[in-house]
Amino acid sequence: MCNEDLSDYTTLPGLAEVVAGASPIISIKDNKNYYAADMEAGFSICAASDAKILSLDLAKFYKIQFLCDGEKVGDLQSITQGQSVTGLGLSLLTIPGDKLVTKSFVAKAPGKFNEIKLVQCGVDATVLSLIKVKYAFVGKAREYTITNNTTNGIGVYAKEQGRWTFTLSTDPRDGFGHLINKPSRLIDADLTNSFTVSAGVALGASTPITVYAKPSDGKEAFPAGTEVGFKYNSPSVLNLGVGNGAMITLYNKDNQQIGSYPISTTVLGLSVLKENKNGELVMKAPADFSAVKLVFPKVIDVDLGADVVNYAFVRMAAEPASHHCAINAPSSCDMGAYQKEFTLQHNPKVDVTWSIVSQPEGSDITLDAKTGLVSNISVPGDYTFKALAADNKCSETTTIHYAKTYKHEDQGVTLLVNDGKNIKYQLSDKFGGGLLSILGDRIKNSNAILTSSLSDFTYRIPNIELAANTGIVGVKTVDGSCLAKDINNTRKVGFVVSSKATGLVASVLKLYNIKLFNKGKEVYQSATTHWGAISAGLIGKEETNKKCLSIDVPADLEFDEAVLYNTGLLKADLAQLNIYYAYVSDATKDNAIENALYGAESISTDNTNASVDLENTKLFSVANVGNGYDRIGNLIDGDPETSFVLPLGVNIGGATVAVNIGETVNPGKQLVMTTDNQALGLGVNLGDVLKVTTYLNGEEMESLSNWQALSASVISTSGKANVSARAAAAGSDNKGYLVLTPTKPFDNVRIKQVDVASALSNITIYDLALRSNISEEGSVNTGKDLVLDENYKLTETNTVDGARLVFNRTFATGKWNSLILPVDMSLAQVKEAFGEDAELSEFDKMEGTWIYFKPVTTETNGVLLQKNKPYIIKPTMEPLANCEYTVDGSTKTLEGKIYIVNGVNYTDQTSEMVRSDNGNGVGMVIKGGYNNPTEVPSRSYMLNNGNMIHTAKVHNVKAYRTWLEETTPSNKNLQMAIRYADGDNTATGITVVEEQSHTSANGIYTISGMRMDGYNTGNLPKGMYIVNNRKMIVK
Repeated sequence: MCNEDLSDYTTLPGLAEVVAGASPIISIKDNKNYYAADMEAGFSICAASDAKILSLDLAKFYKIQFLCDGEKVGDLQSITQGQSVTGLGLSLLTIPGDKLVTKSFVAKAPGKFNEIKLVQCGVDATVLSLIKVKYAFVGKAREYTITNNTTNGIGVYAKEQGRWTFTLSTDPRDGFGHLINKPSRLIDADLTNSFTVSAGVALGASTPITVYAKPSDGKEAFPAGTEVGFKYNSPSVLNLGVGNGAMITLYNKDNQQIGSYPISTTVLGLSVLKENKNGELVMKAPADFSAVKLVFPKVIDVDLGADVVNYAFVRMAAEPASHHCAINAPSSCDMGAYQKEFTLQHNPKVDVTWSIVSQPEGSDITLDAKTGLVSNISVPGDYTFKALAADNKCSETTTIHYAKTYKHEDQGVTLLVNDGKNIKYQLSDKFGGGLLSILGDRIKNSNAILTSSLSDFTYRIPNIELAANTGIVGVKTVDGSCLAKDINNTRKVGFVVSSKATGLVASVLKLYNIKLFNKGKEVYQSATTHWGAISAGLIGKEETNKKCLSIDVPADLEFDEAVLYNTGLLKADLAQLNIYYAYVSDATKDNAIENALYGAESISTDNTNASVDLENTKLFSVANVGNGYDRIGNLIDGDPETSFVLPLGVNIGGATVAVNIGETVNPGKQLVMTTDNQALGLGVNLGDVLKVTTYLNGEEMESLSNWQALSASVISTSGKANVSARAAAAGSDNKGYLVLTPTKPFDNVRIKQVDVASALSNITIYDLALRSNISEEGSVNTGKDLVLDENYKLTETNTVDGARLVFNRTFATGKWNSLILPVDMSLAQVKEAFGEDAELSEFDKMEGTWIYFKPVTTETNGVLLQKNKPYIIKPTMEPLANCEYTVDGSTKTLEGKIYIVNGVNYTDQTSEMVRSDNGNGVGMVIKGGYNNPTEVPSRSYMLNNGNMIHTAKVHNVKAYRTWLEETTPSNKNLQMAIRYADGDNTATGITVVEEQSHTSANGIYTISGMRMDGYNTGNLPKGMYIVNNRKMIVK
């Protein structure tokens, strides 16, 4: 109904019963225009030629409701006859090759409007329950008589259509004697005279009549799609069952026949008004034409009176209110710094040429105008491109946010975390600054709340009951200064958390409180009544949707400590609560930490060229909400205050609403549905009720049901109003949102009820939006995880593109360690995973008594670290203590020494579990393994705590480690060095320690069980050792 093809239609269910005298069938809203009072508007209805709904008498069962921005404009308006150029209206239109006949339901608007609704006001047993609607329209059709009438004739047509002059003529052979029945009456200025096609004698057929329109510009007179017909008066066609209808024949400008098209007797009968026997014959022209002929093949009952034709006329085809050529380029897309090239997305069915609109200063990217491949990208910032359709009629732009980062300070947010060596904050002590007891062994990884990584978390151990008034975790300043010293307005103080549960019920939220202290004394406390979700830039690297537990704090309050605690009994069956960091924010500013849709993009007509996909929408008749199509346009109007009701329940399983996004959405965007908390509840397992299936260019991509349901103050994302201005008003709306993280690109979504037995019914949907899934450092989480754990062998056989790598590997930070990975990494990814100053080196050669490595600092084809190649690495980033990840739709927690990086591509690498590299010399090879354990032979060289150990026995090591082997043992005392160039005498040496083969427990051993050479502890490198069966730490 909303596409540009005016010939197709949507079949809508009618109603077997009508509530309160009227129930809605369908409503269509123009999201870009308003229309004035007294304008005609309506719906184009189609049905089989014998369908009773085509009868004028049955129009009384339908009315039209006008609306403006969702509010009713006047009362229900009756379907009117309308006034066409013939003075009749409600023509029945025959379309060649189509068994359906089209009719218009029209009403006049009582006031300004931008939406019309078709309403069923009664039920007739002769009318089927289905109604077919082609489109909604506004305004009278542009109609002209093919006559010399000066008011609406061919001269007016030529002027208004920008054509040259026309010459009209008829066939002089037509008629029963030209002196009495002149064919010229069809084309003269008098619209009241007529031409007789049947006389008072029985005939086998009527006389034909033909009208010619010859333009002086040499083109065809009328375009394809034009409705062409005749006004006539006929007593005979009212006698249904008599005759075989009528035949219209079209000709081109060279008088060559285009085709002949029958008009059924039923259509003729329904087209003639019983009162005065006037009627119209109308069909839609399938091709450009310049002449039209009418004949009644067998009008035989002429005793009923003469059949006469007044004139021919044309009605111009309706024009779409807006044009969209479906390029479907994403309006914006986030790209991580690790991506050095990418291909711009668009609908492959539309041929486009790409061009660069703008790029950051200092950037010099390369663009393939036909394929959309962008390469040589390195400068962070926004890149805008334009896709121009091959017909040059339309274009779309797309903006790439490359390596985008967020400055929290600009949003009025202060994160209470330590950055590097600048230690501003510390954990609350065991008393929480007062008499509050802080948990110890029931809270894990407490220090994670202070790290600058927003993905690290402390957590309350599940299945352990917590007593009331128990402190969970707290933060205070080291120097005793106010935590909100830089904020002069009303503040919010909170903790960012997540839970594996879909949502938390309100009664549980009341159990979480925040207490504020100053100099050890309590100064303020409040229940955490705000349970909102954070947005782009504060999400972190994991898929978990984080929320903030926060309280409002007066502007003049001094406090240097904030503690999260519970005031009631937290039962053992509660899900694990992860706590990431604490913060203070300016309550008067809109920001990502308090607004889940900060920077989000509404899926709407204005923002994305969205449209309702009625072809794949399947709704049902429900008396209290009509058939479900009521106000369906509100889904895509960009206004969070208007809503659409999706009817659900036990009687209508399979209800589906489908939306064309209007652009291609790439992984890295989350799909958000704003809904009504009152209808949903926060604790509902939505995955059992609603499923979203995504499509791209008509092909199914994936099905998603792992909803995250959160209570939030959802604000406007329309772009038509100030986002911040709506934030305050939305807080009392009792709205919430549901969020999904697609992993594949899509341009169409279909929301379907999957549990017909669900108690949920009639979900109210206010808005659909796309929000960025970008992390604080500008990496994009596509929702796909690749987990590599040193404690397990590599077993992954699936192909994964653009995944988040979750890597559990024990490193000695700031020292050289061994490493092999089954994925490539760019320089940006190595820095993201292992630290900004991390160093990577590869084996070069064995030369003399030296084992040389050389630094890897330059990418080759965008790759710094090559998959399956053994390396040594010096990481500078401290690992996370844990991380949540998703596998097979289930969220799990990985504990250990966790490193995370986004955007990796993986293919099955399990065919070879040990890989090797000979370097640039002979006599030595470096190997790496993916097994746990991996066996390292005796007399090999392997790194341990920054030292190279020359092994004296076979060792079993964990996965993702490397070692060196001599191809022919030399018994040399080898040394190891990082050499930056051949002949470099400043090479950095790495101590090689000989492992002793003694079996005695006496002596010096590393924690891993390697015996050190000698018995003197004074020369040992820093670390922990076992000396004569006792632990010793060398600092």
